[in-house]
Amino acid sequence: MKEIAIGPIEQFAKLPAEVEVERKPYFLIEEDGYKLMSRKCPHAGDTVELEDGELVCPMHGWTFEVHTGRCHNVPNARLTVHDVILREGTLFVQLP
Repeated sequence: MKEIAIGPIEQFAKLPAEVEVERKPYFLIEEDGYKLMSRKCPHAGDTVELEDGELVCPMHGWTFEVHTGRCHNVPNARLTVHDVILREGTLFVQLP
């Protein structure tokens, strides 16, 4: 696992927030602590968007639970989620 700084916590006043880590798109969420959720749809790899409080893949209309990444359309599909650590005011993600 490698630890990567996402940024100072005060820059993320509104969650979920769109962030990029190692040139990949994610959402920063808060659910039992902070988490980093992939924005890549597990079906076809399109970028998931936040629309009216819901996570939606524009390619096929799949929707995902904002706090867990679980897919509403296909129960065994989900967005990848990584743990985030808050240390001295800065958020860090642990990636494989």
